[in-house]
Amino acid sequence: RVMNGVKATETRYYISSHTETAAYYNNAVRGHWGIENQLHWHLDVTFEEDKCRSRSGNAPENLNIFKKMVLHRIANMDDGLSLQKRRYRASMNTEYLKKVLGD
Repeated sequence: RVMNGVKATETRYYISSHTETAAYYNNAVRGHWGIENQLHWHLDVTFEEDKCRSRSGNAPENLNIFKKMVLHRIANMDDGLSLQKRRYRASMNTEYLKKVLGD
């Protein structure tokens, strides 16, 4: 890559029994991290996960699983609202919450 006129290169090594090209592995790794980054961004922005102070016992893992389940449900809604607005509306309106839950 070139940043501010300075060229920088990186070498990555992959160990595999498959005989694929370097571009194949590069795309696979980038695709994986793209999904991971998008998920974590949504969890932080929509659920403010970085502000969550649950740190002991099973609470952090349980809350994370629950948030991912809710994110999946509200992301599949087709009502033109942002994920944050869907989450807020579901918290204030039981009829909307029923739609989110599929009841």
